[in-house]
Amino acid sequence: MFKRIFIITLLIQIILIRPIVSAQKLSKELKQLRENLSGRFSNEDQARFSIDTKPETFVMKQIWAEKENDELWFYAERFRADSTNLPHQQFVWHVKQTDQNRYFIEIFTPKTSLPLITDWKSKTPLFAGLTDTMLVKLSCPLYIVRKTMIEFTGGTKANTCVAGLPANAVYKTIELYCSESTLMLWERGYNATGKLVYGSDKGGTVFRKLEQFK
Repeated sequence: MFKRIFIITLLIQIILIRPIVSAQKLSKELKQLRENLSGRFSNEDQARFSIDTKPETFVMKQIWAEKENDELWFYAERFRADSTNLPHQQFVWHVKQTDQNRYFIEIFTPKTSLPLITDWKSKTPLFAGLTDTMLVKLSCPLYIVRKTMIEFTGGTKANTCVAGLPANAVYKTIELYCSESTLMLWERGYNATGKLVYGSDKGGTVFRKLEQFK
Protein backbone atom coordinates (compact mmCIF):
# COMPACT_ATOMS: atom_id res chain seq x y z
CA MET A 1 0.00 0.00 0.00
CA PHE A 2 2.80 2.38 0.94
CA LYS A 3 4.60 1.53 -2.31
CA ARG A 4 1.49 2.36 -4.37
CA ILE A 5 1.05 5.71 -2.61
CA PHE A 6 4.73 6.51 -3.21
CA ILE A 7 4.43 5.74 -6.95
CA ILE A 8 1.27 7.85 -7.31
CA THR A 9 2.93 10.75 -5.47
CA LEU A 10 5.99 10.49 -7.71
CA LEU A 11 3.86 10.52 -10.87
CA ILE A 12 2.00 13.63 -9.68
CA GLN A 13 5.29 15.40 -9.04
CA ILE A 14 6.55 14.50 -12.52
CA ILE A 15 3.36 15.82 -14.13
CA LEU A 16 3.60 19.08 -12.19
CA ILE A 17 7.28 19.57 -12.93
CA ARG A 18 7.18 18.81 -16.68
CA PRO A 19 5.71 22.18 -17.81
CA ILE A 20 8.35 24.02 -15.78
CA VAL A 21 11.17 22.02 -17.35
CA SER A 22 9.71 22.55 -20.83
CA ALA A 23 9.45 26.30 -20.29
CA GLN A 24 13.12 26.43 -19.30
CA LYS A 25 14.24 24.99 -22.65
CA LEU A 26 13.84 28.34 -24.37
CA SER A 27 17.15 30.22 -24.28
CA LYS A 28 17.42 33.77 -22.97
CA GLU A 29 18.45 34.88 -26.48
CA LEU A 30 15.28 33.44 -28.01
CA LYS A 31 13.21 35.02 -25.25
CA GLN A 32 14.73 38.38 -26.18
CA LEU A 33 14.04 37.79 -29.87
CA ARG A 34 10.46 36.83 -29.02
CA GLU A 35 10.03 40.09 -27.11
CA ASN A 36 11.49 42.08 -30.00
CA LEU A 37 9.21 40.56 -32.64
CA SER A 38 5.99 40.44 -30.63
CA GLY A 39 3.75 43.47 -30.84
CA ARG A 40 2.01 46.07 -32.95
CA PHE A 41 4.27 48.27 -35.10
CA SER A 42 3.79 51.30 -37.35
CA ASN A 43 5.98 53.10 -39.87
CA GLU A 44 4.11 56.41 -39.47
CA ASP A 45 7.25 58.27 -38.41
CA GLN A 46 9.08 57.22 -41.56
CA ALA A 47 6.07 57.83 -43.83
CA ARG A 48 5.65 61.34 -42.45
CA PHE A 49 9.02 62.38 -43.86
CA SER A 50 9.17 60.26 -47.03
CA ILE A 51 6.77 60.63 -49.95
CA ASP A 52 7.91 57.22 -51.23
CA THR A 53 6.82 55.42 -48.04
CA LYS A 54 3.20 54.42 -47.55
CA PRO A 55 1.83 54.18 -43.98
CA GLU A 56 1.65 50.59 -42.78
CA THR A 57 0.91 48.60 -39.66
CA PHE A 58 2.77 45.39 -38.85
CA VAL A 59 1.41 43.03 -36.19
CA MET A 60 3.13 39.85 -35.01
CA LYS A 61 2.41 37.41 -32.20
CA GLN A 62 3.67 34.02 -31.11
CA ILE A 63 1.62 30.93 -31.97
CA TRP A 64 2.07 27.27 -31.05
CA ALA A 65 3.80 28.06 -27.76
CA GLU A 66 3.65 24.36 -26.90
CA LYS A 67 6.31 23.75 -29.57
CA GLU A 68 8.90 25.83 -27.71
CA ASN A 69 12.20 23.95 -27.72
CA ASP A 70 14.89 26.30 -28.98
CA GLU A 71 12.42 27.44 -31.62
CA LEU A 72 9.50 29.85 -31.99
CA TRP A 73 6.50 30.21 -34.30
CA PHE A 74 4.95 33.60 -35.11
CA TYR A 75 1.93 34.73 -37.08
CA ALA A 76 2.04 38.21 -38.66
CA GLU A 77 -0.06 40.57 -40.75
CA ARG A 78 0.79 43.77 -42.64
CA PHE A 79 -1.84 46.43 -43.25
CA ARG A 80 -1.70 49.47 -45.49
CA ALA A 81 -3.35 52.61 -44.20
CA ASP A 82 -5.87 52.54 -47.07
CA SER A 83 -6.67 48.81 -46.80
CA THR A 84 -9.87 49.17 -44.69
CA ASN A 85 -8.30 46.98 -42.00
CA LEU A 86 -7.70 44.04 -44.35
CA PRO A 87 -4.11 42.74 -44.37
CA HIS A 88 -2.24 42.70 -47.66
CA GLN A 89 0.16 40.10 -46.25
CA GLN A 90 -0.33 37.16 -43.91
CA PHE A 91 2.60 34.94 -43.02
CA VAL A 92 4.13 32.63 -40.43
CA TRP A 93 7.73 32.68 -39.24
CA HIS A 94 9.48 29.64 -37.82
CA VAL A 95 12.53 30.77 -35.83
CA LYS A 96 15.22 28.25 -34.92
CA GLN A 97 18.33 28.88 -32.86
CA THR A 98 21.40 27.26 -34.43
CA ASP A 99 23.90 28.41 -31.80
CA GLN A 100 24.07 31.08 -29.10
CA ASN A 101 24.16 34.00 -31.54
CA ARG A 102 22.78 32.60 -34.80
CA TYR A 103 19.19 32.00 -35.90
CA PHE A 104 17.38 30.62 -38.92
CA ILE A 105 13.93 31.91 -39.94
CA GLU A 106 11.71 29.97 -42.32
CA ILE A 107 8.87 31.96 -43.89
CA PHE A 108 5.48 30.43 -44.67
CA THR A 109 2.29 31.76 -46.21
CA PRO A 110 -1.18 30.26 -45.68
CA LYS A 111 -2.59 28.25 -48.58
CA THR A 112 -5.86 30.16 -48.12
CA SER A 113 -6.50 33.48 -46.39
CA LEU A 114 -6.82 33.16 -42.63
CA PRO A 115 -9.61 34.82 -40.62
CA LEU A 116 -8.96 38.41 -39.61
CA ILE A 117 -7.62 38.78 -36.06
CA THR A 118 -9.83 41.14 -34.06
CA ASP A 119 -8.27 40.71 -30.61
CA TRP A 120 -4.50 40.30 -30.70
CA LYS A 121 -4.24 40.57 -26.90
CA SER A 122 -6.63 37.70 -26.22
CA LYS A 123 -5.31 34.93 -23.99
CA THR A 124 -6.81 32.39 -26.37
CA PRO A 125 -4.07 31.01 -28.67
CA LEU A 126 -4.24 32.31 -32.23
CA PHE A 127 -5.41 29.75 -34.80
CA ALA A 128 -5.49 26.78 -32.46
CA GLY A 129 -6.65 24.62 -35.37
CA LEU A 130 -3.92 25.77 -37.76
CA THR A 131 -1.30 23.18 -38.70
CA ASP A 132 1.88 23.41 -40.74
CA THR A 133 0.18 21.35 -43.49
CA MET A 134 -1.97 24.43 -44.18
CA LEU A 135 1.12 26.51 -44.94
CA VAL A 136 3.40 26.91 -47.94
CA LYS A 137 7.11 27.36 -47.24
CA LEU A 138 8.81 30.12 -49.23
CA SER A 139 12.34 29.58 -50.53
CA CYS A 140 13.56 32.69 -48.71
CA PRO A 141 15.00 31.73 -45.30
CA LEU A 142 16.57 34.48 -43.21
CA TYR A 143 19.92 34.02 -41.49
CA ILE A 144 20.01 36.15 -38.36
CA VAL A 145 22.76 36.98 -35.88
CA ARG A 146 22.58 38.64 -32.49
CA LYS A 147 24.30 42.00 -32.84
CA THR A 148 24.05 43.11 -29.20
CA MET A 149 22.16 41.87 -26.15
CA ILE A 150 18.90 43.27 -27.56
CA GLU A 151 19.56 43.67 -31.31
CA PHE A 152 19.32 41.09 -34.10
CA THR A 153 20.08 41.54 -37.79
CA GLY A 154 20.46 39.50 -40.97
CA GLY A 155 18.68 38.48 -44.14
CA THR A 156 18.55 36.13 -47.10
CA LYS A 157 21.62 34.72 -48.79
CA ALA A 158 22.64 36.27 -52.10
CA ASN A 159 20.59 35.30 -55.18
CA THR A 160 18.71 32.50 -53.41
CA CYS A 161 15.27 34.00 -52.75
CA VAL A 162 13.02 33.39 -55.76
CA ALA A 163 9.55 33.24 -54.16
CA GLY A 164 6.76 35.72 -54.88
CA LEU A 165 8.53 37.65 -57.63
CA PRO A 166 7.03 39.97 -60.24
CA ALA A 167 7.66 39.08 -63.87
CA ASN A 168 10.63 41.42 -64.29
CA ALA A 169 12.61 40.06 -61.29
CA VAL A 170 14.61 36.85 -61.04
CA TYR A 171 15.48 37.03 -57.35
CA LYS A 172 14.98 39.22 -54.31
CA THR A 173 16.70 40.00 -51.04
CA ILE A 174 15.16 40.52 -47.61
CA GLU A 175 16.97 42.25 -44.76
CA LEU A 176 15.79 42.27 -41.15
CA TYR A 177 16.74 44.29 -38.10
CA CYS A 178 14.93 44.23 -34.77
CA SER A 179 15.38 45.60 -31.28
CA GLU A 180 13.01 46.08 -28.36
CA SER A 181 11.46 49.15 -30.01
CA THR A 182 12.18 48.88 -33.75
CA LEU A 183 11.62 46.45 -36.60
CA MET A 184 13.10 47.07 -40.06
CA LEU A 185 12.24 45.04 -43.17
CA TRP A 186 13.90 45.78 -46.50
CA GLU A 187 12.81 43.81 -49.55
CA ARG A 188 14.30 44.39 -53.01
CA GLY A 189 13.97 42.60 -56.34
CA TYR A 190 16.56 42.34 -59.12
CA ASN A 191 16.57 41.29 -62.77
CA ALA A 192 19.04 38.95 -64.49
CA THR A 193 21.66 41.69 -64.82
CA GLY A 194 21.46 42.59 -61.13
CA LYS A 195 19.52 45.80 -61.67
CA LEU A 196 17.06 46.84 -58.96
CA VAL A 197 13.53 46.52 -60.37
CA TYR A 198 11.41 46.89 -57.23
CA GLY A 199 11.89 48.00 -53.66
CA SER A 200 13.63 51.05 -52.29
CA ASP A 201 17.27 51.81 -52.98
CA LYS A 202 17.39 54.12 -49.95
CA GLY A 203 16.53 51.78 -47.09
CA GLY A 204 13.94 49.47 -45.61
CA THR A 205 10.58 50.04 -43.96
CA VAL A 206 11.18 51.10 -40.36
CA PHE A 207 8.44 50.14 -37.91
CA ARG A 208 8.30 51.55 -34.39
CA LYS A 209 6.66 49.41 -31.71
CA LEU A 210 3.38 50.84 -30.47
CA GLU A 211 2.27 47.95 -28.29
CA GLN A 212 4.04 45.00 -26.71
CA PHE A 213 2.40 41.57 -26.75
CA LYS A 214 3.17 39.05 -24.05
